[in-house]
Formats: sequence, structure tokens, C-alpha cells
Amino acid sequence: MDPLPWPESLGTRQEQAARLEERDAALAWRKFLLPENPDVVTLDPNTAHSQLVLSANRRRVRWQSKERDLPNIPERFTYWFCVLGQERFREGRHCWEVEVKGEVGGDSRWAVGVAKETVERKTFSYWSPEEGIWAVRHSYGQFVCLISRHTFLPRSPLPSRIWVCLDCARGLVTFLDANTGVEIFTFPPASFKGETLRPWFWVATEKTQLCLRGSAPQPLIPPSLPSPAAGSPCPSPETPRAPLLDPAGDVHPCAPAQGAEGE
Repeated sequence: MDPLPWPESLGTRQEQAARLEERDAALAWRKFLLPENPDVVTLDPNTAHSQLVLSANRRRVRWQSKERDLPNIPERFTYWFCVLGQERFREGRHCWEVEVKGEVGGDSRWAVGVAKETVERKTFSYWSPEEGIWAVRHSYGQFVCLISRHTFLPRSPLPSRIWVCLDCARGLVTFLDANTGVEIFTFPPASFKGETLRPWFWVATEKTQLCLRGSAPQPLIPPSLPSPAAGSPCPSPETPRAPLLDPAGDVHPCAPAQGAEGE
């Protein structure tokens, strides 16, 4: 009697072996990219466009049609609806997770990535490594990586949780689907020597919010695959959620940083 029966719904042994091999490869790639202690990233209110609203803990950002009356300080984006992370990186390997909440596909407009500290904030500029931005973007049904000639990325499934991985020494920026561990895109190597890099975010639709997570990644075992050891389906654990809202559960205008303007 077969000690590890395979349900008919899972296909043939050959198909399952191929899926297990694909899963193991994704896990190995993810383990290679992600550091043991992923970075806890927060948003910098001094850089946020006046139509972006940050949560009180600076871990969530959304767009609104009404523009707030904020000082036009040098740090603030005034052309694009962008905000930078508070953290600055010059060396080492760093990763952080971003979850797209609300409307992910359709007409939603959002992007996540990495930008140089010196990125243009006041006038129009193309988003590309040449302009100091390494990012993936969804806009009106198109999911692309932002290089000089946009490369279209698969839209099915469209990732709602993304790991942004930065390797300063090797000059690499990689994006992973946090739900599957599969690589979304890796930019060609760049020279980051002497550069200060920061997390970068763009959101331009009211029904979409970008949320920052801060927990360590968990092993990925799809629920449809049996555990090699136990021979029975295992749940697919999610990355533990960090609290994103204030006790009332509302999204509030950003609290000013020390020495920054108020609302």
C-alpha cells in the first residue's frame, strides 16, 4: 500500500514532483535574498506629497483628492504623489515588505521600490535607474518594471504583497512575490558606491493603500501540496501582521516628525 497517497485532484506524481521542485527553488531563492532580520521601514512625512495621507504610525499611505496646506520644504515631493521611507541605506543587504490593500489591479495606480536620496522631487522626471529610481509599478491594468524601456510583467496573479530587496554591495534591487517567494524582477547591477538609498512609494488612487509590514518571513508551503514529511496538506502560513492602525482603526493624517510641520 502506498504510504503517501496522492489525491487525484493534485495530478500525477510527475506533475507534483515538478511543482515541489519549483517550490523548493523559490524557497531557496527567497532564502538567499532575504536577510535573517528584515528591515522595519517607516514613512517620512517630510517627503510626502501634500495629497498623500500617512497613518499615525507612519506605516500606511493613501492618496486623497484634496490637497493639504503644507510647507514646500526641499524634502517634499510636489510633482509626483510620492513619499520616501525614513530609513537610509548605504551598505549591506536590506529587505522590507509592502502590502497593497484595497484595489490592487484594475484602474489602481501604485508603485514600490528604491530611490536615491538625491531623486528629483519638484519637477517632472522619468522613473528609471538613470533618474535614481528602481521600482515596479501598476497603472491602469499594466504591471511593469521601471527601466528606460518598460518591461511588462505578468499580471496574473498580480502580487498584493511584495518584498523589496536591496543589496548595496552588489548593486542589485530585486522584487519578490511575498505570497509565493517567486521573483518578480531583478534590475541589472548598478553602482551604489557612495549613494544613500531609501524606500520609495507612489500611490495615486483613493481605493488603494500601501502598507508596510515588519515581520520576519515564514516558510512557504502551498496548501495544495502535501508535506513531504507528514504526507498531508499543510496550511500556508502568512507573514505575521504588524498592527497598522491606531486603536480606533482609522487612518489619520501623518503625525509631524520632530521639528517638522503640523497638520
